[in-house]
Amino acid sequence: MPTHNEALLEAYASCPPSARIYYTLEVWQSSFDQPARIVANVGDDMAFGIEVGAVRNSGETVTFMACPFQAGYPEQREGQPPSIKVKIDNVARELVPKIRTAQGTREYLQVLYREYSTPDLSEPAYGPVEFELRNVAMVGASLTGDVMVKNLRNKRFPRIMKNYDYVQFPSLLP
Repeated sequence: MPTHNEALLEAYASCPPSARIYYTLEVWQSSFDQPARIVANVGDDMAFGIEVGAVRNSGETVTFMACPFQAGYPEQREGQPPSIKVKIDNVARELVPKIRTAQGTREYLQVLYREYSTPDLSEPAYGPVEFELRNVAMVGASLTGDVMVKNLRNKRFPRIMKNYDYVQFPSLLP
């Protein structure tokens, strides 16, 4: 089972006691009229700023619905991209029609994960990280599915605006 590394534990320990981290998901598919945005571990809906340059609501402050969700650590299997089981509980009335419509199309749901930290909720402290939600199932008031990084094989690493090509890096040749 994966554990937190020392750098992450140090960051958590040095965080001011009054600071709080909010975990959010934005669920989107072309069949939606607007994205479904949720925030975990709160009692009421909250307003958060969307980063400048985002595809939807760039630079705006939007409302995230209070809705609990949970996800584990990525599952690692040889030859398979890392995937995570995610469960969203108490799916609100606003989400149910969107999810039912989305299940009738041949398109994966897109999920953007963001973390916000007090005192500045005007933009994400971490993220967005884009995922695809697959194998979606609704049981009662819960939505479950598998989440995996979208198009992992074509991601740049490290995440910089630079392409690695055969001219600059001849060792990439087979």
